[in-house]
Amino acid sequence: MARVLISTFGFDESKVFGALRWLPYDRLVLVAGPESLRKPGFKRLRDAERAAGGEVEVVRVDPFDFLSCFEGTCAAIERHRKAENEVRVNISGGTKVLADAALLASYHEGVPAWHCEAEPLRLPSLHGARFIDSLSPAEYAALKAVQGLTRVADIVELLRAQGHGSASANRAIVSLRERRLLKVVLQRGTAVASIDPQSAWFLRGLRVR
Repeated sequence: MARVLISTFGFDESKVFGALRWLPYDRLVLVAGPESLRKPGFKRLRDAERAAGGEVEVVRVDPFDFLSCFEGTCAAIERHRKAENEVRVNISGGTKVLADAALLASYHEGVPAWHCEAEPLRLPSLHGARFIDSLSPAEYAALKAVQGLTRVADIVELLRAQGHGSASANRAIVSLRERRLLKVVLQRGTAVASIDPQSAWFLRGLRVR
């Protein structure tokens, strides 16, 4: 098992080098925009890793697009966790959008996150605790059941067929609506549900959609 450090990167390589000094690691993964990868700072990081016998893995994202940064970081975490590596995230470098997205990715993937400036600061994420684990089985099943506009009665019936009670199914739908993961509206007197558009990107990151 390797210790993998996933770090956001902009133009200032010193923020990454600081994390490398404080956080033990075997492999370095940089999440960065294409412009950052053409700057001298990236070459210095790459040369330093090569001198130490390693290589820099690069995840290219749009550093000003939250979804791109979030999904790119999630994919890197997931890839290395499947390889049974120990993963941690450093959010010291890059744009604020990139740092915020990487932090959110660490939260819902359940890996520790750090901010390394004058000294390393462990951020309040819970190791091994993912956002998706906060969903009850009925809530998760309800999200999976929604395909476009779906009648609430059909969702309840599907959950009942899966062994959930009617009350549990209805509570799940209410909870998801309150958490703004689902939208529920009336159409010609019938309650229909759909994924809240503002949450669709997040659910994709959770591998729900």
